[in-house]
Parts: sequence; C-alpha cells; structure tokens
Amino acid sequence: MKSLFKNTLIIIFVLNSKLLFSQNTSNDSIQIYFSKIEKLVNERYNFKDDFLNEEELLLKKENSKGEEKIIYLLRLYKINKYRSVEKANKYNEEALRLSLESGFKKGVLSAKSNRAYLQFINGLFNESMDAVLELEKEIGIAKYPNCYSDIKSIKSYIYTERGGYDLALDTGLKLLDKAEKSKNQYVLMRAYSSLSHYYLRIENYKKALELCLKGLDCIISLREIQYLFPKIDEVARMSAKLNDIETAFMAYTYYLELESQIPPPGNFIQSAVYMNIADISMHNNEFEKAQNYLSQALKMNLDNNYRFRIPRALILQAELNLKTKDTLNAIINYEKSVESAEAINAFDVVKSNSVILASLYQKQKNFSKVYEYETIYKAIKDSLFNKEREQKIIILEARQKIKEVAQKKRILELENEAQKAKFYSVIIMLFFVLLISLFVTYAYFKVKGKNKLLYHRTIELAEIQLMLREKLSDLEKVKSKLNTESDISSNQKSSNIISDDIKDIILIKLEKLEGKLFFIDSNCTLNQIAKQLKTNPKYLSQVINQEKKCNFNNYINELRINYLLGKLITDEDFRGSKLSYISTSIGYNNLNTFNAAFKKRQGILPSYFISELMQASKSK
Repeated sequence: MKSLFKNTLIIIFVLNSKLLFSQNTSNDSIQIYFSKIEKLVNERYNFKDDFLNEEELLLKKENSKGEEKIIYLLRLYKINKYRSVEKANKYNEEALRLSLESGFKKGVLSAKSNRAYLQFINGLFNESMDAVLELEKEIGIAKYPNCYSDIKSIKSYIYTERGGYDLALDTGLKLLDKAEKSKNQYVLMRAYSSLSHYYLRIENYKKALELCLKGLDCIISLREIQYLFPKIDEVARMSAKLNDIETAFMAYTYYLELESQIPPPGNFIQSAVYMNIADISMHNNEFEKAQNYLSQALKMNLDNNYRFRIPRALILQAELNLKTKDTLNAIINYEKSVESAEAINAFDVVKSNSVILASLYQKQKNFSKVYEYETIYKAIKDSLFNKEREQKIIILEARQKIKEVAQKKRILELENEAQKAKFYSVIIMLFFVLLISLFVTYAYFKVKGKNKLLYHRTIELAEIQLMLREKLSDLEKVKSKLNTESDISSNQKSSNIISDDIKDIILIKLEKLEGKLFFIDSNCTLNQIAKQLKTNPKYLSQVINQEKKCNFNNYINELRINYLLGKLITDEDFRGSKLSYISTSIGYNNLNTFNAAFKKRQGILPSYFISELMQASKSK
C-alpha cells in the first residue's frame, strides 16, 4: 500500500512538473517555429521555384505549353487567392478551360476545387457546398490526395461557419485519420487546418493552437509559402485568446518583419490581422488603436465582399462601442452583424447575437424588441442546437481523445520507462472503465424503460387519430360541397383584418387539402399552399397560428408525423421499408431532420418505434 501511495505521488509530481514546464516554455516553443520560418526564408534562394513572384510566374506561363502552362496558372491562382479574388478567379478559370480542352483531369479537379474555395471566402456557402459535393463523386484520396484534402477542408470550414459543429468535427477527424494512414504531409496540413478552425469557433483555443502549430510544421516542410502569413496570424490570435498577450504581440511583430522579406499576403489575410490586433488592443483598453485597425478591417471586408468576415468585424465594432459606453451604436452594429450573418446562413452568430440584443433592449425597456430577439434565439436553438447534436460532438471528441491517449501510451511503451507506474495507471484506468460501464448499463436500462412507455403512448394516440380520421372523412365530404372559393379574394381586398367567415372558409379548404395529403410534398411552402387555397400567405399563416396553435413548419411536421403513425400501424409492407425511403415518402429530404421532428413530437426515434411495432406484430 505504501509503495502504491509513493508511486502515485511520483506520477502526480512528474505530471505537474511537465505542465509547469509546458506553461513556462509556450512562448519559446512558438519562437522555435518562427525560427524555422526564418531559416526557410533565408534559404529561399535554394528553393527559387517555391518563391517565384507573380511576374516570374507569368513569364514562365507565357513560355510554357500544355500541362506545364496549366500548373503555372494554378500557382498564379494560389498566390493571388488572398490578395485579389478577381485575379485568382481569372487565372483559375483559364486553367480550367485549358484542362478541359486538353483532357488534363488533375487540372480540371484542382481548378474546380479552387473555384469552390473562392466561393467560400466570398460567403457563397451554398454554391461552394454544392461544388464540393459534386467533386466528392470524382475525387479519391489515392489518386488525387491534394484535391481530396482541399475539398474536405472546405466542407469542414462551411459546416463550422454555419454552426454545424458535429459535422465539421466529423469531417476533420476522418480527414486526419486518412492523413495519418497515408502519411501525406499535404493531407495532414489540410486536416490540421480543418480541426484548428473548428476548435477556434467552439472557443477551445488551447486545442486550436496545438493543431495550428502542427499545421505550421507541415507548411514549412512543404514550403507552402502562401500559408505562412495566415498561420502566424492564427498563432497570434489564439495566444491572445489564451491571455498570452506577450506571445501575440511577438507573433504580430514577426508578421510585420516577414512582410519585408517575402511578398505580403493580401487583403483577405490582412483584414483578419487588423481585426485580431483590434481585438487585442480593445482588451488592453487601447480603444483608439483598436478603432483604427477595426475601421481598416471593415473597409477591406466590405470593399472585397468577404461576406463571412463581415459579421465578426461588426461584432468587434459593437463590443468596442460597449467598451466606450456607446450603447446605441453597439445595438446598431449587433443588428447589422445579425443581418449579414443571416445572408450567409451563419445561424450560430445569429443565435449568440440575439441573446446579446435581447439583453441590451431589456436595459432600454424596449420590450417589443426583447420579444423579437428572444423569439429568434429560441427558434434557432430549438431547430439547430439540440441535445442529440451536442451528444454527438461529445462522442466524436471522446473518440479523438481515446485515439490520442492510445498514441501516447504507445510512445511510453516504446520508451520503456516507469513500468511499475504504468502498471498501476492501467489498473486505475480499468477501474474507471468499469465504473463508466456500470453507469452506461444503468442508463441504458433506464432509457429503455422510458422508451417503452413512450412507444405505447404513441400507439394509443395513433389509434385514436385513425378513428378520428375515419369519422372526420364523412364531415369533410359534406364540407367539400360548399362553394367557398368565390368570396375569399374580394373579402381580403376590403380589409387587412381577417374575418371569422374568411377564417372558416380557409379552414374548410385547408382541411380538404389535408385530405389530399399535400404535406407529403417535400417542396410545399406557405406561399404554395396559399396559392392553392386562393388566399394570401399572411391570412393563411394567421389562421394556422390561431387555429392550429403553431407556426407553418410545426403544422406541416405535425401532419406528416400523424399521417406516418397511422400508415406504420396499418401498412406492414410500408413498415418494412428503409428509414430513408419512409422519410422521403412523407416529405423529408433529410433523414436527420425527419429523426429530429419525430423525436420532438413522440419522444423516441422512428427506428425504435418501427422496431417495437414489428416485434409486437410478430408476437401477435
């Protein structure tokens, strides 16, 4: 027992010593990376082809033909993508045209991937994602590793910017796994970039910095010069977020020195640098300096239409307004950031800023605005950030942590140090695994019992709905004989206030349309249904809100789920179909959306409900 206690104290002492040493030397470790960059820049004459400027590349392009010319055009794109989107796009499109004409497959894929990235930095997330999904069908990591990792990193960036953090993490970890298996430095660089971007957005700055430095190592090894400035900026930004202001300023000082040795990165990176310097200065209460840099950053972002940078710049401006006691302009800038975030579907920004705006308006006693932003927050919170997604993120992070622990354990085994200490560590780990296993087992049986109750409740409700549906069908036949189409439009024109007669007419028609199962059309919208009912969307929305006690989207989901329950109970063949087919057949294009809608209303997942239903059917 004494021996165990002694060994435990030794382990704690060693770990604490390593942690203290790590904290004291973080500045030095970052300086090591800058020294590596300095060495690469000093030896640039040994790697002249990697340090060619735009004029030299243009000259080489003019004196080359075929695939060689295409490669120079792609390099011209690469050095211009952060300087001038217009010029980068021009070189890239010429490379794409020549590649298509000559049948140069690698050139075609590279140019299409570049086009998707330019769309991303301009905030055209939908177009960029569409391009990525198309390229995924053509690109495999074995044949085109660089293109493959480029599109996967773009995909992860878009998920992160939209607040789809579970998807961003999943994409980044899968790319890292492939990179580690292939030992391809370029793929590793892109994987580290994707994961660093993700951890930065969820404010895990320590992890983000760790991955950023790993990526920087790959960049130096590959001599990917165009990525040096962005990475130095990221190091500075994350150091500042970790309250290491000294390292942040050291990084930006080195950034400015490097600009005098190699061509500067251009406005895209420069705008981010100015935003970050403004952020650091603001937290140091250097408000005038912060405003100077922030004004330049905002101008760069607006002039170059860097749409996904604009919301963050406006948020920084609003924070600076609050620091200087200018609440009115803070509110204006927060509202502008919400508007610009909505334009690019960055709903995580809308969500966080809605909370801030509700609080600011509360202080001003503007309760209508408080209600408006609280409603926006709740709507986005309910639709995008549910517990299942948070659990998925936790699971993905846990898997990554397990992988990292396994790698560290392997290193310790190879070094063959502290064998006894490791033995006791394994015993402790097994003990905790046993505890966790017992907890998971208990949770499983508890959830299973709850799911059984929810299943039986759902069956009872579905059977009642089937009986009601049969009785209501006779009433609908009587109602359908009424001539209700002629008076709606004339009554609507005469008044903005909906009358009871018009409300009844709309309800009768709506119920008739329900009988025709309009809601299983995946493209049904409020405007489309209003057109079929020969009324306007405002009236229809008002009737649904007042009479159905919900908004249009919840109303459609309610109809779909109720219809599905009846069909699952009565139709055995349909019950045996794939879940993706079932979701599509009732109007859902996305299986995750279907699962979320079903669970929200019934408390259990559709897969569990169908499984229990099939077992009950077999037992009968």
